[in-house]
Amino acid sequence: MANYRTTSYFETRPDIVRLFEDLEAYQNWCRFELCDFNPADLYRKDSPLYSAYSYTKRVRRPYQGNKPRYDNTRKPNYENRFSR
Repeated sequence: MANYRTTSYFETRPDIVRLFEDLEAYQNWCRFELCDFNPADLYRKDSPLYSAYSYTKRVRRPYQGNKPRYDNTRKPNYENRFSR
C-alpha cells in the first residue's frame, strides 16, 4: 500500500496535471471567444470549437525575411509616373 502522506498524487501523475491544464486553457479560450464551453469536446478533432482552439495553438513559423516589407520612409518617384 502506498503512503499517500509523503507523496502527492499529482506529483506521480503528470498526465492528469496536463489534462487539467489543457481543460483550463480550453475553458479560458471559450470564455474569451464567447463560445459555449463543453468539457466533453476536449481532444475531439471533429468538434468545431476544439478544432478552432487547436488552430490558435499551432506552431507558427518565424518570419524568414523573404518577403519585402513596405518602406514608407522612401520618397516616391513622381517623374516616371506620367508619360511626356
